[in-house]
Amino acid sequence: MQKPSTRPRFGKVGAAIPGVELKIQDPDEQGIGEIIARGPNVMVGYTDPEATLKVLDAEGWLRTGDLGKLDKSGQLSIVGRVKDVIVTATGENIYPDDVEASLGSIEGIVELAVVGIVGSGRDAKQGERVACLAVPERAPESVIEADPDPYTQSRAELREAAMRSLRGAISKLPFNQQASIVYLYDAPLPRTATRKVKRNDVKAILQRLIAASTPAESADGATPVRVAISAVSGRKAREVIPSASLQGDLGFDSLMLTELLEAVEARFKITVDPQSLVACQTVDDVERLVERLRARPSQAPRKAIESAASSPITLPEPMQEIAKDAIGKVQDFFYGQMMRPRVSGRAFIPHNRNTIVVSNHASHLDMGFVRHALGKYGEDIVSLAAQDYFFDQGIKRAWFENFTNLAPLDRTGGSRAGIRQAEAIVRQGKTVLVFPEGTRSSTGEVQEFKPLVGHLALGCNVDLLPVYIGGTYAAMPKGAAIPRARKITARIGMPLCIQDMRRLTEGMTQADAIREVTRLARQAVLALKEGGTLDLSKIKKGEAALEEKAHPLVSLFGELQHKFKPQSVAKPVSFYFTLGNDSHAKWTVKIDPSHCEIRPGKPDGGTADCVLKTSADIFTKIVREAYVPGPAEFLSGAVKSNDVGLLYEFQKAFQLG
Repeated sequence: MQKPSTRPRFGKVGAAIPGVELKIQDPDEQGIGEIIARGPNVMVGYTDPEATLKVLDAEGWLRTGDLGKLDKSGQLSIVGRVKDVIVTATGENIYPDDVEASLGSIEGIVELAVVGIVGSGRDAKQGERVACLAVPERAPESVIEADPDPYTQSRAELREAAMRSLRGAISKLPFNQQASIVYLYDAPLPRTATRKVKRNDVKAILQRLIAASTPAESADGATPVRVAISAVSGRKAREVIPSASLQGDLGFDSLMLTELLEAVEARFKITVDPQSLVACQTVDDVERLVERLRARPSQAPRKAIESAASSPITLPEPMQEIAKDAIGKVQDFFYGQMMRPRVSGRAFIPHNRNTIVVSNHASHLDMGFVRHALGKYGEDIVSLAAQDYFFDQGIKRAWFENFTNLAPLDRTGGSRAGIRQAEAIVRQGKTVLVFPEGTRSSTGEVQEFKPLVGHLALGCNVDLLPVYIGGTYAAMPKGAAIPRARKITARIGMPLCIQDMRRLTEGMTQADAIREVTRLARQAVLALKEGGTLDLSKIKKGEAALEEKAHPLVSLFGELQHKFKPQSVAKPVSFYFTLGNDSHAKWTVKIDPSHCEIRPGKPDGGTADCVLKTSADIFTKIVREAYVPGPAEFLSGAVKSNDVGLLYEFQKAFQLG
């Protein structure tokens, strides 16, 4: 607390309260140094004596870690944290908080952070360089929905205008404070539970972007695109070969795709439609995409024109509320009386705050059933639904926009659009239902969760409420038009509190923290499936992160084991699948009329009746979506086999057709 004053001074924290002493340790020529304090309100130390010695001296002075200065009247100003100060090549100290305050609000920029970046090689000896990572405004929804091509143009215009405004603001700063490294980043800045920017995470993002977008002197003959992919994925350049699968071989997820998009745009000075990058399955696909965009002649910016036909049909709000209330009563009757539900765990529902409800997804029955299971808490719940599925046509779109609490989620334009749409809803204080698998399970088993749920929880500082839904797959699986069974179950678990999620992910990079929270959410749903519940408060830091995570292919072949149909083949057959270059990419499957054997690795003797070589992505589609590769994939080499006929036997034996 500051000493009471009738004359508060702008920019000043105030003077020390009676009995407390403040000093500036080792002040520079501007009088700025670390703030140290002594008084009865200062702690006596930690339980760890060594930790105490680092912050408390023998005379009782506490090193606060804050940088500041005192004026002649004892008024204190805080300029930042000791660990955040940027020491330039000339030895000058630059304070990020001061630079950010001087920049102020910038047109076209949502938020920004200033940090110091140490160069590599010879540059590492020349001090830190001032760097800025800024989040630009995105295109309005009306423009995005009108047409994807205008969206790309509009996005390019917005980024160009944002960068122009940012550069202009930077140029007005004193020369030593001007950022020499400036990047735009289409995702929220990483923040702590108290909404402070995680500057170390910002540094890590900038370092990856710099490595991915800087022309390489030599990387074993690697192309610039492969160098960018190598930098983002953390793999050696020689591992990034044209046929390597982004997801299966290089471990890309939506967060890494976001960084790759930023790096490619910065390196080649092009604008990439996020949907086009998401569609790339291999390194070669990315290289071809960049090649096409670089060869395309620049086009004059075009304005998106919304036709009357594309204008949304919006009914008066009172009419919407009456209709929603009526539909809600019909839903409660259907689920409560006709579907014979069993609901447990309602005591865990936190009625005093909003949460992000996460549930498994296997049927169109799930959305309404979760709402019903949550009772009063679920009446106004907002469900995130696929924009391309529920909002793709005029009448259909009008129904869901006017008579339901569904909110469109863009799952085709990359992670950033979906993240921002979802964050906007959560920040309004609404309880949101998310199905993190992204689509209905084709087997009824809980699939891998996508990182959106971790991004939302950490980005919006909101608890997760896990729910497991059982029986809906048997009642109305994917492809069924009407329910064919009635016994369904909902189990509600303990909330995963944001404080525990922060504790368990402390020290992780933003991407790793998001993945860990996503994994914990899935673990909580699986615990409910088995009749238990996950209590994060009882997990010690490091336990959750160190727990072995199943490789996607291990999970996939585990699912395959349960699909086997006895008596589907007349004689023993062996299969060998090679699905990439990592240690989990080789699998052997042996079947006979009565049983099957599935194990990792090559077959005994090194031979099998049928060999299939393809990507992990394509094989996942074969197993989970009953996908049948076409002639084009065989001709292009995306799928290779010595016996196509036996592949059909494989699909029949595991009921994949």
